[in-house]
Amino acid sequence: MKENDIDRILAGSFTGEKLSEEEKCLLEEWRRENECRNRFEGELHELRKLGVGLKYRENKDFVFARIERIVQKQRKEQLFIRWSSVAAGIMLLLGIMGYFIYSQEDGNEIIEIANIGPGSPKAELILPQGQVIELDSSFQEIVFAEHQSKVASVKNTLIYDAGMNVETIDFHTIRVPLGGEFNLQLSDNTRVHLNSGSSLRYPVRFAGDIREVFLTGEGFFEVTKDEERPFVVKTEEVDVRVLGTSFNVNAYPDEKVVATTLVEGKVRVGYGSKNFDLDPGMQFVYDREDKTANVRTVDMELYTSWKDGYYYFKQESLERIMDVLAKWYNLNVFFQNPELKNMEFGGRLKRYEDISYLLEKMEETQDVQFIIHGNTIIIKRKTD
Repeated sequence: MKENDIDRILAGSFTGEKLSEEEKCLLEEWRRENECRNRFEGELHELRKLGVGLKYRENKDFVFARIERIVQKQRKEQLFIRWSSVAAGIMLLLGIMGYFIYSQEDGNEIIEIANIGPGSPKAELILPQGQVIELDSSFQEIVFAEHQSKVASVKNTLIYDAGMNVETIDFHTIRVPLGGEFNLQLSDNTRVHLNSGSSLRYPVRFAGDIREVFLTGEGFFEVTKDEERPFVVKTEEVDVRVLGTSFNVNAYPDEKVVATTLVEGKVRVGYGSKNFDLDPGMQFVYDREDKTANVRTVDMELYTSWKDGYYYFKQESLERIMDVLAKWYNLNVFFQNPELKNMEFGGRLKRYEDISYLLEKMEETQDVQFIIHGNTIIIKRKTD
């Protein structure tokens, strides 16, 4: 039995299409292959309950294509739990297609009113042996018996003792999930603010003539001055070298550019064999697509406001704004009309507001509507 045969049958069942006797037999055979798939019955039953009296403005082939695209990656990684991959795919599909659900009784669009709260302090501390320690805003002390040292997590900050004296220099990694944020105070008292979907690898104590850390995602650094030991932030494409300064580095793997924005002090950004020196108010930008780099003068607040509890946008595209919000609120975002991606907005949005409030503010100023289903947001025109 082919994998996509089952997905097509599921798509037909989900959209209310009547199954043939052969398809019913194939579905029943698939269910019997593994006892754990019986748990899928509950998921499918709930979906069918939600679908009673509803119809979709989609055909089976289009639904199947979406189901197949959603579960393809999961199937490669976790074949042994395929039943849950398909169920999760269909649940996400329900959110994606939520806008297209109509009632047979009165034809009115059904819009689910949902509250999506902001991110919160949470992270994982990954130790050299692979041990993972969950971090949040509660206080905890982490003791490393092998060298009688400890690290404290206070509120939303992981603090390393400046006097930590260890012979072996271990590297730790702090990983912040989507919908999270966390701060870090390194052994030299440098402070790092990590944004959602980011990670930093660093030594428990700096040794030698250089202080070096490795960043994925976005972080704001307040580096303790040490003229004898430069501080270097390494990303996949560029290195940022400083003595003591404040700056922001945005190096998310899924974004087109890597950007370093200097707030105070002086930094040198290295890309390949080239070096770029920045003064406050300047930004280095590396374009991953065309492999070019340049320096420009910017409004620093646009790139650093997130660490101060708000977002500042100035004539920014809706696509870019939703990319930023999706990381913080852990969202799936879909545009019904691609032209809406270029719609521009400006202003300041509080980072810790419920997202419904932020979206309502945007709806007040433009011909745009945001439809929320769980953690999925579908964007359409009010006039469509």
